[in-house]
Amino acid sequence: MHRVTALLLLPLLLSSPSFAQSTRVEAIAEQQAEKAKRLEPEGPSDAELIIRRVLLSPLLSGGGGAYPWFGSVFGGSGMAIGAGYLKRLEKSASINLLAGISINNSQLLEARVAAPALWRGRIKAGADASWTKAREVQYFGPGQESNPDIDFEYDYQPTKYSVDGALKPLPWFSIGGGYSFLDLETKIDDFDPAVEVAPGIGRDLQYHIARGEVAIDWRTSPGYSTRGGLYRASWEHHAETNGKPYSFETQEYEVTQLVPLVREQFVIAMRGLMTLTRTDSGQQVPLMLAPHLGSGNTLRAYQTRRFTDRNRVLLTGEYRWRPSRYLDMAVFVDAGQVARDLHQFRFRDFDANWGIGARFHGPVFTAWRVEYARGREGRNIIFAGSQVF
Repeated sequence: MHRVTALLLLPLLLSSPSFAQSTRVEAIAEQQAEKAKRLEPEGPSDAELIIRRVLLSPLLSGGGGAYPWFGSVFGGSGMAIGAGYLKRLEKSASINLLAGISINNSQLLEARVAAPALWRGRIKAGADASWTKAREVQYFGPGQESNPDIDFEYDYQPTKYSVDGALKPLPWFSIGGGYSFLDLETKIDDFDPAVEVAPGIGRDLQYHIARGEVAIDWRTSPGYSTRGGLYRASWEHHAETNGKPYSFETQEYEVTQLVPLVREQFVIAMRGLMTLTRTDSGQQVPLMLAPHLGSGNTLRAYQTRRFTDRNRVLLTGEYRWRPSRYLDMAVFVDAGQVARDLHQFRFRDFDANWGIGARFHGPVFTAWRVEYARGREGRNIIFAGSQVF
């Protein structure tokens, strides 16, 4: 009798809410236990891993060893790749070797030695040597009214040896100078020595170069900063050693100001740059060393070296904002002019462009920059491995 009663009550117990809830709880617990066996600690995403690899590059992370290189062999030669080796020594001393090649077969070899810093890092010195073979460098003629459809190309091969030093008595103030020996060659097809198509083209020139610079710089870092400013003035004297009429002096003045807004999430960035050259009677400024506009750092919508002359003025304004830890966005405007003489500069004659860009960066450096720019002669896309200013 009791067995019959139990059998009759069993379906009622199984269908009761309390028993069903208990069963569901046990089933969920079993599923969670089984899932826990398969779970692994949560790791970074693929995008985060790529960024970390970039940040661990010897040049960016402060380490040493072999590293890949991306950049430009010479302005206008296109994107370049290569490899380098960095050896860090005591007291900020280092040895850096680099080799690169661009998509148009321009080539670069470079070696840089930094001596140990003295006086608690306030005195620094170094030496470097470089060899460049730049192919198909464009020249559109002198001045702001040159025709973009009329140009010629030349190959440019400079070899340079330099020593330099800098004194930094205050964290934001520095005085520096140095000496370079420059040997340069230029070649064009069907060159006629009796006809000079542009100053210095087709001539083998050698220079003793003396230079000096004074700077007030209170940015966080030259490679990436959201506040501070740079006021800089420099001077160079190029003395042609073989008596050819291509000796000249260069003065350059630069003002950069970064104004942070809302905890540095937004930044107003402004830059002014002026480059002036001067020659004695009978001397000329060779084309290869003359000031120019048109590049990823000047008039960004224009072809590289689009405007060339003895003097230049450039004005740039940017509105930057930071949507994530490693990314800055920017809207920018560039305006500039080249002229043979200072009295020819007129603001209404400036060429201008606007654009938008993205910059991938770390705390004190910019690893990659991609920008789109548009001006009166068309549009341009810039890929670079450094901050514009």
